[in-house]
Amino acid sequence: MSKHRKSWSQPEKMAIINHYKEHGAASTSRQYDVSTGMIYRWVSQFDDKKESTATASKDLDYHRLLRENQALKEIVAEKELEIRVKDALLKKTTLNIKNG
Repeated sequence: MSKHRKSWSQPEKMAIINHYKEHGAASTSRQYDVSTGMIYRWVSQFDDKKESTATASKDLDYHRLLRENQALKEIVAEKELEIRVKDALLKKTTLNIKNG
């Protein structure tokens, strides 16, 4: 291995991770001239990003469902109020007809 530090781009890291998953750390380390510790670190970072993205997606879905649920509850409440008002008016007109 050389003594200089190489910076790896994100696509290069992904290619190395994919090679590692197929061929193992030793083979990947030799082919790409990168330490196995660095490979393991990248894999860990990649897995952490995947988990945080999945969690964020679930949080967004959860909050979307909460908003949708609240909107549906409001619609049901409005319909219930309309029914109560109509029933009250119907009772009044029925009483007026009987008394009149």
